[in-house]
Amino acid sequence: MRIIQTIIVVASIIGSSIPVANANYAERSEVKTMVKRLAAKGLDPQKVLALMSEAKRLDSVINAMNRPAERKKWKDYRSIFLKRPRVLAAKSFYHRHKKTLARAELELGVPVEVILAIIGVETYFGKNKGSFRALDALATLGLDYPKRAKFFLGELESLFLLAKEENLSVTDLKGSYAGAMGFGQFIPSSYLAYAVDFDNDGRRDLINNPVDAIGSVANYLMRHGWDKTYGVATAVSNAAFNVKKMESAIVIKETGSELVEQGVQGIPTEWAQLPLDVLGLHGIKGDEFWAVTKNFYVITRYNRSPLYAMAVTQLSEEIAKELAL
Repeated sequence: MRIIQTIIVVASIIGSSIPVANANYAERSEVKTMVKRLAAKGLDPQKVLALMSEAKRLDSVINAMNRPAERKKWKDYRSIFLKRPRVLAAKSFYHRHKKTLARAELELGVPVEVILAIIGVETYFGKNKGSFRALDALATLGLDYPKRAKFFLGELESLFLLAKEENLSVTDLKGSYAGAMGFGQFIPSSYLAYAVDFDNDGRRDLINNPVDAIGSVANYLMRHGWDKTYGVATAVSNAAFNVKKMESAIVIKETGSELVEQGVQGIPTEWAQLPLDVLGLHGIKGDEFWAVTKNFYVITRYNRSPLYAMAVTQLSEEIAKELAL
């Protein structure tokens, strides 16, 4: 009996990670509504339904959504990205694409080191772009993950629009468990809205073309309000009373001078009139506090987690030192 029970348990564990074909995805009411909207935008409804019938539910995607790295404390999250090999990989990528990075900074106003840090955190400079079919990941999350179904169903719809606009195969596109693709991990709606053809070859290819990816990352940050006259973050002290909740979303609301008047120490004099917030993090040596600018907030438009934004910020600083930027 124990042997049989063990076999059943093992089989259930293995089975839960195997993609399961869902012919019923094409029959779901949400999909039928989506197909009508896509048909109104010029897509063939029968082709969309046929593709949706191929979509597979991936339990591994749901499991990944339920345990994101951003739930870690900063002291554990930081070590994932702030490592010497990643800085050296940034140096190698920089030397391969130096002219493109310089042009992106000149034309779009986003520093080279920040562009590098985003791509470095997202995909280790293209090494880890993701292996999930975007169709499967987005169908799973849009139709079998109620907590964020509306958002991901919208991304699933955008995936079909993206494939049409850029002449891509829906079934060939691969990325993260959340449906993000390419060097910079753009979700379909962001790909449609912010991708640029930075090498002027007539295509916006963020998946295989690092030139387009560099320009698009910079364009995304610029379009969300990056200001090259601002810094990003600086360590401060005597600021615990300004933080209602550690490691939570920031709200840029008080100027540097107002924070200084409240007793916060370490804010640069040139930040006196800038709108700032104070971020609290659980660091390796104890709680740490940072004054952050609008540019830090802009990074959180790429990924809402303040831990992500701080990882990008600190990695960018390490890259700038390594490259003497």
